[in-house]
Amino acid sequence: MPELPPLLPRWPHGGPTAEPFVGLDFSVNANPYGPNPVLVRALREADHAQYPDPTYRVVRERLADWHRVSPQEVALGVGASDLLHRLVRAFLPAGGTLLSVHVPFGELARAAALQRAGVRVTTPQAVLGAVDCGVTLVYVGQPHNPTGHRFSPGELQALAAACQTSGALLIVDEAYAPFLLPGGPPPRHASVVRLLSPGKAHGLVGARPAYALAAPDVVGQLENLNPAWHIPAGTAAVLAALPQARDFLDRTLACVREDALALAAALRVLGPVEHHGTPYLTLDVGDAATVAAALLTRGIRVRDCADYGLPRRLRVCARRPQDNARLTGELCAALEGETHG
Repeated sequence: MPELPPLLPRWPHGGPTAEPFVGLDFSVNANPYGPNPVLVRALREADHAQYPDPTYRVVRERLADWHRVSPQEVALGVGASDLLHRLVRAFLPAGGTLLSVHVPFGELARAAALQRAGVRVTTPQAVLGAVDCGVTLVYVGQPHNPTGHRFSPGELQALAAACQTSGALLIVDEAYAPFLLPGGPPPRHASVVRLLSPGKAHGLVGARPAYALAAPDVVGQLENLNPAWHIPAGTAAVLAALPQARDFLDRTLACVREDALALAAALRVLGPVEHHGTPYLTLDVGDAATVAAALLTRGIRVRDCADYGLPRRLRVCARRPQDNARLTGELCAALEGETHG
């Protein structure tokens, strides 16, 4: 019998769990002013009675025109995790090494483990020297979750060149890039895979829209791993409607940034805060797991960062102002209880 992939537990994420929860969820990094009505309409009006076009030609052409690339440079996915798992299967051999700047998104680490490959974590300052012949994939969050770190265009260009020299692919995960003030896209480079999951910025994470922009040979490898009709009709319709859905982002993302800044200022009274313009921030509370559990009993869900190597920190994503005020009050009470407990 052939050796099967290891049986691994699911990686912890924010958001819903098997346990019922009624309250305010600050563990999901998504636009609280969503969902985008343009994309909801596209989802509802999709033809769910018929099989989609197996090539998704129209969807790929619309995204390609929008990004000024060819349709052969567009790969569609059901969530970023789908594309990450396929990237690992295609480009990370058993015994190979994935290099990540800071701890990677959990699904990517799990995909590497299923492939029996290793994950090496490095820092932004050391990454250029860490790209060696044993590395086939390099991962950066642009910005990284939960630290908020991001590279400058020049730094990404240098990293892409180092990857090309060593024969590695550079995955640039732009899940949270729309929330930041415009800084320009990553360089167009044969070694760069841009990973976009716009459901977060549009407040429509349940539809799971995602796509990658990469060289045609990379896209070809990703497409080769697809089953037939791998994108549901509704998700395909959402992806096709993205170029016409920008007005919602223009109206709401400035509010998200202001709300996150205000929340960061309020929480600094309680402890050290790391916030770099993203909708999420981290707060040092000492024993993050214990504080997160205490908040859960108060109807507040947050994300402790132990699996990111930050056991003292909670990650919270800003919601609307009245919700953020409740979080601040409940967190203050929870910390006061820990102090006296």
